[in-house]
Amino acid sequence: MKLKKLYKHDNKKQIWRILPTTNKKIVLEERDATTKEVFFSCIDIESGKKIFSQFQMDEKNWIGIETIYNDLIFFHAYSKPDMPTHKSIIAFDMSSKKTLWQNDNYVFALVNDDKVYCYQQRFENRVYFALDCLTGNVVEELGNDVSILNQLKEKLDKEFWKQNYLFPEYFNRNENGEELHHKYLKQVLSDNVVKGEISYLKIDNLLLFNYHEVAKNNTYSNIFTAVDLAKNKILLEETLDKNLVNLMPESFFVKDNFLFLIVDKTKLLVCKII
Repeated sequence: MKLKKLYKHDNKKQIWRILPTTNKKIVLEERDATTKEVFFSCIDIESGKKIFSQFQMDEKNWIGIETIYNDLIFFHAYSKPDMPTHKSIIAFDMSSKKTLWQNDNYVFALVNDDKVYCYQQRFENRVYFALDCLTGNVVEELGNDVSILNQLKEKLDKEFWKQNYLFPEYFNRNENGEELHHKYLKQVLSDNVVKGEISYLKIDNLLLFNYHEVAKNNTYSNIFTAVDLAKNKILLEETLDKNLVNLMPESFFVKDNFLFLIVDKTKLLVCKII
């Protein structure tokens, strides 16, 4: 297998979330380290071409993404600053770059089959509704029966894992495996001063992994490596971050043969596995 660098995206802002869509796009949530303002960018997953960049809603700080459905981004606000409770639903169309509708009376739960399922918090319970995803109009009143939403959530959770996502797992350094990737990772642990565990992902003969190397000043460097095990050849080696005081094990993932890496907190490096 080969690994081809496609592009590096950098808006000089901290990347908080990477959200690949089902239609070959990537949506990024980025934050300014000084002002804490939130910016959103959308790029073509193959070419890196910007569909929109550093877009902001009217609310500049206390806003986030609930989910992405087809070409729609559903945003939420927060009930109080610095509090995790969500409020409001804002439907934004990526193609037209316009807000289709906003409703401050509901809280988002999930979206399925062109319907946004949401609820109102009443004094003693929650009342559930289904809204048309394009207009925000109520199409169904579900009362306080949460079972329908629980069934849909279970269905969506299963569908998520059918979208070709691959996430790394921790390597057990005490495991006595004889597979080639076990031997390779044990050699990495032997040759380097490593803090914490190695996170790795094996795809056929391609081994992807990252670990935290201890520096002389007792900080950590987050090192990513891609290896062709069949040829015993390093395809890519990248320092994702350095001078760290905390470990950052969740540093990469793969979707649809695209590898996503965050470098220096602000850069998105996208490679293609071929």
